[in-house]
Amino acid sequence: MLAKSNRPDSWLEALKIIGHCPICNDRYDSTRAQLFAQREAANLVHITCKKCASNFIAMIVTMNQGVSSVGIVTDLNFDDARKIYQTTPITVDEIIDGHKFFQNLLINKNFKLN
Repeated sequence: MLAKSNRPDSWLEALKIIGHCPICNDRYDSTRAQLFAQREAANLVHITCKKCASNFIAMIVTMNQGVSSVGIVTDLNFDDARKIYQTTPITVDEIIDGHKFFQNLLINKNFKLN
């Protein structure tokens, strides 16, 4: 586990934890990692594998006890990830409205899903 660092680029050190692409197992090139969001101790980082071109988003959290990370393979490129992060979250009311819309579409149009 890496020690906590107060430097603004401490997330770069945490890339050592991630290390390899989960798709092709090639070693990540840390110069390809791009920070797209920071909040307190949490950093959101986008990495594109130089070998297989898969995209990976990691949340790297620096705490007093050390560094922790969790990540996900994605089809989002860096610009898409940054845009989505900056958008307003969907509200519960919007989800309910969407459900009602599709429910009415199915009822009124006699539309069937296979």
